[in-house]
Amino acid sequence: MTLAGYDHLLAAARRLQWDDGAIDLTADAAAWPSVDAGARHRITELVAGFCVAERAVAEHLSPFAAAAGDRSLAAECFAVQAGDERRHARFFDRVAREVVRHDPDAADDGGLVTAGLRALFEHDLPALARRLAGGDASLAEGVGLYHLVLEGIVFAIGQQALTDELEAAAVLTGTLEGVRRVQGDERWHVGLGVMCLQDAGLRTDVGAAAERAAAAWGPDVATPQRVATVLAVHERRLAQTRPAEHRRRAVQSSI
Repeated sequence: MTLAGYDHLLAAARRLQWDDGAIDLTADAAAWPSVDAGARHRITELVAGFCVAERAVAEHLSPFAAAAGDRSLAAECFAVQAGDERRHARFFDRVAREVVRHDPDAADDGGLVTAGLRALFEHDLPALARRLAGGDASLAEGVGLYHLVLEGIVFAIGQQALTDELEAAAVLTGTLEGVRRVQGDERWHVGLGVMCLQDAGLRTDVGAAAERAAAAWGPDVATPQRVATVLAVHERRLAQTRPAEHRRRAVQSSI
């Protein structure tokens, strides 16, 4: 089974466009004090983590479009994705400030964001983006980290945990709507990464990188059930990069 093509991804991406500023968080802010204290803490940790992660992916995507070279549709996909990532960063910034009362610009976050998340998004991703911009890393290596590991595993686990918490709270409907829209965007983003590898005739095996990515949120978020579910979906995606007619070369993991 192969993906339909970059034009298909672009059409899907354009259908999914949404306005982060149009999501009304007023009722969420009013209802926040009524949410169970334990749930408030877990939601705040997840939102703080997404503030760090989404800002990082929005900042470091630009070398990918350049690395796509003369594959104009692929480069256009990366350009549309960059707009998505900026929108996600704005949305989580709004939730942090307006709903959960967390300042994402504070020098000290009180330990809300794990060291594992910070290492992936504040060290590994910027380092790979610099190598990609300098011609020292391939586009396949870049999407292996960005799209397959960070978005396909780290984001998927965190989004599922946040969705679970918001559904259980039942009163943060604006936030839940936004997170579901983010999830819709991320699905085509991961599809873009898979297509880039398939287009290059490459495959990737996440291996130890998957374990590290899955653990980045910590055990309370990365429960065995969530990890198993996300990795099973991820393996089905990766199978699309292994068509029989291509040589099976492993993309070297950058983390």
